[in-house]
Amino acid sequence: MRDKDRAVIFDCATSIAVVITEQCDALVEMCDYIDERVMISRRISSFESNADDNFHDLGFFFLENKLMSDPDAFLLFEIVRKLEAITDGYEEVANSLVRYNITESGESLQECATALYGASQLAYEMLINIRDKAPSSLIIRDLNTLDKFKTKYCKFYDEAILELFTEPHDPIEIIKTKAIYDAFKDIFEAYESLTENCYRYILSYL
Repeated sequence: MRDKDRAVIFDCATSIAVVITEQCDALVEMCDYIDERVMISRRISSFESNADDNFHDLGFFFLENKLMSDPDAFLLFEIVRKLEAITDGYEEVANSLVRYNITESGESLQECATALYGASQLAYEMLINIRDKAPSSLIIRDLNTLDKFKTKYCKFYDEAILELFTEPHDPIEIIKTKAIYDAFKDIFEAYESLTENCYRYILSYL
């Protein structure tokens, strides 16, 4: 893989990472102004569409330059693919809040959005460190920290689902609430997949 190929791939990766932070900002805004959820969800979908375009352009770049057979380039491509999957997850959370007509933003919802905000900021910084070939100890520290977001959310998820099916709730509310929690869980799992691919790339040049 040539240096200029690597630069193109990381330009795409960082641009999608910026999209993720924009989506997250909008999601936090949606939780603060839940009555405007339809308008904000459209903005989040627009961000996701931009990420799709960037990823598709990268795919064509790989085909034109026959990079899929390059192991290092392919590892980077997988990182970008995981980033694009995260943008899909944000769009699904936003659409779920609209689809299930969530009209109140409780403390739990805001905590989930805040946790994702922290993960999005860290993921962007981590990519910059990988691009700039920062010390591996620094990158691995970031990866371990990013993994902890998913671990913490899973603990919250298990407790929330237990409460949902233990305490008396309206069946419709159970369906709606679980769907929202599941959509958030999918994003944290996507971040976990991202860290796994980043680990593989880091190990390839250590």
